[in-house]
Amino acid sequence: MNEFEQQVRWLVDRALISDLLVEFARALDERDWEAYGATYTEDGVLEIGDAVRLEGRAVIQGATASERGVGGYAGTWHGSSNHAITIDGDTATTRSYLHGVHLLGGSTFHHADGSGWYDCTLRRTPEGWRFTRVRIHEVWHAGEPLPHVAPSTGLPA
Repeated sequence: MNEFEQQVRWLVDRALISDLLVEFARALDERDWEAYGATYTEDGVLEIGDAVRLEGRAVIQGATASERGVGGYAGTWHGSSNHAITIDGDTATTRSYLHGVHLLGGSTFHHADGSGWYDCTLRRTPEGWRFTRVRIHEVWHAGEPLPHVAPSTGLPA
């Protein structure tokens, strides 16, 4: 591959990885659990600080869809930005800022929020780029406590 072809491939890969980060949030917020699960490799890992570690696409998808996961909220909004993407052949790493709003019940004034960043590792697969690991680093919380956060400290339980 010549230099121009390498640059084009890098640009395409970067766009595809950015699209995967956007799809990750869209699938969560639209409750599209199958699409959410498909953003991970079969052996993918989801970590939320030191409080939660889920291994395997099916486990991640099921736990996220459950009442103790995102499926237990009346609605959610997950925004990610500032996608820093590093590509090394068929693997990549990303860091993205995150802000998540989780509605509790029917009132938009009753919510649990968290912000921080996502650190992700990815692998190119026959289906495209997929997450092998998503680690959520929470920096602050507001509103009601999230299920995995100790209410008295604001730190992961």
